Amino acid sequence: MERAEEELHIARAKRDPNAFAPLYELHFAAIFRFIHRRAGDRELSADLTQQTFLKAMLALPRYEPKGYPFKAFLFRVALNELKMHWRKRKEVVIDMSYAEVRGLTEEMGLPEGDDGLRKLEVALGRLDEDRARLIELRYMDGMSFAELGQVLGIAEDAAKMRTHRVLATLRTYLSPRA
Repeated sequence: MERAEEELHIARAKRDPNAFAPLYELHFAAIFRFIHRRAGDRELSADLTQQTFLKAMLALPRYEPKGYPFKAFLFRVALNELKMHWRKRKEVVIDMSYAEVRGLTEEMGLPEGDDGLRKLEVALGRLDEDRARLIELRYMDGMSFAELGQVLGIAEDAAKMRTHRVLATLRTYLSPRA
């Protein structure tokens, strides 16, 4: 679906919640994967995905694109749902495979394969929840800095700065002296 067509669907759904279905169908798979990667449980992921779309539909009359894709709005709602869920459970889950973090392992200068992945897991485990989420969104979900800023509610430049700071922190955790 092209952006203009998506905007037309958004305008319709703002007037009539029954018109939300095409937006749901378009973005369901991406939002489900995003949530499932963090929740790890298929049933929980399905529940949180449904909550995400319900809250997005309810918030749609107040939605303003501000130059960002609708998907970024949905990711932000999904991230809030996940935070609320994990806040209640007092735990954080990061599910990662080598394919998902390849760009990050290369950027960190880590060896390919399980050894590099293990080192990265240890380093990521030392990050607080917000910084770990930033790395997840950027490298595992492949978000641009603009999308990252939209999801986190910060400016694009701030998203770049925070990412570079977290990467610097990861490098210190990965250095032999850390």
